[in-house]
Amino acid sequence: MVASISSVRSVSVSTVVPQIPTRQPCVLALSNFQSYFSFERYIKQVFYFSAPGSSALKQHDDQEEEEEDQEQKSPRIDNHDEEEFQRLVCSMRESLSRLLVPYYPLAGRMRRRERLTTIQELHCNDAGVMVVAAMANTALGDARQCPIEHELYPEPRVRDPANAPLLKIQVTKFQCGGIAVGVLTCENILDASSSFPFLRAWGEIHRGLALGVAPSFDSSVLKPRDPPQVNLPVRDYVVAPPPASTVEAMAKSSQDAIPDRQRLFHIAPDRVRELVAEVQRGRFFSSRDEPPPSSFEAISAMIWKCVADVKDLDDSESMTYIYALSTKGPKRWSPEIPSHYCGSSAHIPCLAAPVGEIRKNHISHAAKLLRDDIQSATQERIQSAIDWMELHLRAGIFVDDNFPLPRWSGRAINSNSLTAFPIYELDFGWGRPRHFSFVLDAEPGSGAAILLPTRDGGRDRHLAIRLPENQMKKLLEHQFFLKFATPV
Repeated sequence: MVASISSVRSVSVSTVVPQIPTRQPCVLALSNFQSYFSFERYIKQVFYFSAPGSSALKQHDDQEEEEEDQEQKSPRIDNHDEEEFQRLVCSMRESLSRLLVPYYPLAGRMRRRERLTTIQELHCNDAGVMVVAAMANTALGDARQCPIEHELYPEPRVRDPANAPLLKIQVTKFQCGGIAVGVLTCENILDASSSFPFLRAWGEIHRGLALGVAPSFDSSVLKPRDPPQVNLPVRDYVVAPPPASTVEAMAKSSQDAIPDRQRLFHIAPDRVRELVAEVQRGRFFSSRDEPPPSSFEAISAMIWKCVADVKDLDDSESMTYIYALSTKGPKRWSPEIPSHYCGSSAHIPCLAAPVGEIRKNHISHAAKLLRDDIQSATQERIQSAIDWMELHLRAGIFVDDNFPLPRWSGRAINSNSLTAFPIYELDFGWGRPRHFSFVLDAEPGSGAAILLPTRDGGRDRHLAIRLPENQMKKLLEHQFFLKFATPV
């Protein structure tokens, strides 16, 4: 076997700490939504930028004059000048250091409260954020199909959990002058509602703008009741470690797993409208009293139905659709969780249904299941889950979301939607990203999907899906799926 040759070489690795030291000792309690993830897991994402001043960037952006002014204030990248690139990365480290003053917890480290406890705390000890500067020996090309994407973010593996950074960043310069900013965020601390505003604020600070509303890290907004009260059955979370059957499934799936493949699809605005109309025509949405489906419900139903079609499962088996539901917003939580709250605040519903029902019924059936499940996620249902977690964490029992067995046996699709977040508002002074990529993780034999905005905004969508290769091949031939989603 010929060893693979890396296309990216690291130029420097540094640790960025808050410009003003955090007063010590400083320890933050975490919400239960931040305690059931392993703090050794990272969310991986990459922002792609054209070279400052390039014609490609101006062809993609309607605000040409504004960007020209910004470029005069920012370091320009010489395609062959490593020192110039190092100066640019240095300026990014300096602005990050300034931002870490109000965002000081992101420079901290996770700890268990006691040696044998399951309760975690965030020690805001200014241990720092990892920042890597790197050079690629290739041009950027089409950022939507970057073949070296796995080299554009820092190593996600955690060798020392006690000293694992909560945030890792890699800035990579391509031969063409293009830039990739790869970001790893600790899944416990930052969900999408927190990470993208943080990154947007970094760009604003880098451009010399003032920080808007300071973030809040007060996790008591999602605290358990005293005493905890489990008033509704808890479906979406389970105790861990998993039962023996799950361990066996994990071992078997790891041995027999077919390699995964991630593909990006484009869903144009007219295709979104057609898909919504298709769902609405179905008998499960035909009632006059039933409001039209949302684009999220329609696209999620399409993912669920089409992935069920391509999986090698019996109709009698159950398949779980996992999605994220934000607790932020006036209709979800009372008192309302502040928009500037910085921390994982998403509830993770795990909706299971017989595979045969999803396959054989009209797509409106899956959409109606999703709608009913979303509507049932009341504050009491979520609060009962938080209180249930509290009882188990106090007893020293780990908890997890309720799909270890489905995901390790290939009977799940783990999904999310990022269309509501300011992804393309990240701007370091050389213009908005030309493309954003979310690197999906899927357990062996399972699947993952994420709905993304495009640079054009509106209802224009990208859909990233990760499946075993044999299932992806079937999906690329699925006529109903391809009616609405076009491979990129």
